[in-house]
Amino acid sequence: MGPGSAIFAQTTDRLSRIFAQAANVPPVASRLREWQLRQNRQVGGESLFIHQTYLAMLARFVARRFVAPSQPAISDEEILEVINVDYFSRRGIGNFGEGDIFAWLPLEARWELGLDDLALETVRGLAGALAPYDFTNASPGILDSLYRATIPRWLAEYVVEEELGMTDGPGLSMLDPACSTGMILCAAIGAMKRSVAQRDGEAMDVLFDAPQRYRGMDSDPLAVAIARLNYLLALGDLVQQEHPEFLLPVYLADGNDVPNLSAGDQVVTLSTAAGDFPLPEPFIRDPLMLDWVLGRLTNYMDGAQLRLHVQPEDVAVQEVLNAYYNYLTAGKPRTPVPDALTPKDADVVLETARSLVHLHIRGEGTLWLHLVQNLAAPAIFANSGFDRLAWYGSTEFFEANSELYSSPEGRAAWVTSSSEESAEVVTSTGRRVRLQIPGGPIGHNSSWADAKAKVRTTGA
Repeated sequence: MGPGSAIFAQTTDRLSRIFAQAANVPPVASRLREWQLRQNRQVGGESLFIHQTYLAMLARFVARRFVAPSQPAISDEEILEVINVDYFSRRGIGNFGEGDIFAWLPLEARWELGLDDLALETVRGLAGALAPYDFTNASPGILDSLYRATIPRWLAEYVVEEELGMTDGPGLSMLDPACSTGMILCAAIGAMKRSVAQRDGEAMDVLFDAPQRYRGMDSDPLAVAIARLNYLLALGDLVQQEHPEFLLPVYLADGNDVPNLSAGDQVVTLSTAAGDFPLPEPFIRDPLMLDWVLGRLTNYMDGAQLRLHVQPEDVAVQEVLNAYYNYLTAGKPRTPVPDALTPKDADVVLETARSLVHLHIRGEGTLWLHLVQNLAAPAIFANSGFDRLAWYGSTEFFEANSELYSSPEGRAAWVTSSSEESAEVVTSTGRRVRLQIPGGPIGHNSSWADAKAKVRTTGA
């Protein structure tokens, strides 16, 4: 399915033809601009943007086939729901990419580009190419090699089990602040599943606990898209049956960029290319406030869009914001956030909501709603205090940010290098471990239980 395959060539060719005609409409232009900012590209890169869009779409179709393996056939209507991720929202799986940077298909009819048939042909072809494959027991990492080299499963499990002791304390929380495709998060989920099984616990407890305990973020949009798929795959057959609603806790954000609460007003301000978006302290203290309360804004966005037929934009926006304000300041029984916001906090939310509704009306869709919900993650995580930190990356991150994200008694371990011959892991206690593989490469998807006999560990 990767570069060099017929379906890659076919799909990217069709995407390129669509992009050539749609590049200047707001929902496409804004997404390309935000992608360029995160790739450190001032201009250009359209070909890479197309390739990454293909991989993000592929991840969504793999997820669809995984969560509903007994229903392999996908109708045209469902194909489009998979692409815009409404399909996953209906199944109680949140934050899978609603309105994200790669969600520029399908295009709204109001742009009058005449590309509906080509767009449907494009996504239908990709879905059809996956039809012969069975993803019922797909493992995390299934698409990683199509994107970049990532930490092998056995090394991720070594960090989680041996250095952080996650199997000793199933109630521990863990943050991967630079999670890439999420393999360390998946290793933590695997450790929790084994712990639950060993004590004859209820398997569904993993679905309740893991998204609350094991969270990640990364500044790379495609890495986040693949990490969300891997997190879903790590949860396994729990998501292939009836289950409670949950959020995939992998966010598009830079762990080095932590907005601070302002002194006095207790407001976090997210500064972006589209302007500033303030959020009140309750949204930072309780992540569900951000996901649940701000997530309901989509209904009001659509309401404002409909009102444009009979009202000027400012009047239409104000009408829906009046209703949203009433929602914010009312109790919400039988929801995860039953308490009402104070009028002062509601006014702060309303300022952000106003900007988001205007951006939606002007064509950028729910892109900025998605980004605001994600960019707040560093502030939220800094307020959480995790028991364990783990990542694949530099020591500089630990020196600069570990105190922000770690609880007072927390521990950290990070992989500084990894190759087929060796790897190095450093911990917050000053321990530096060299893992050497004298017997030759270990399979990328081998478990630590299988690999440990082949690894020679030295350290101090």
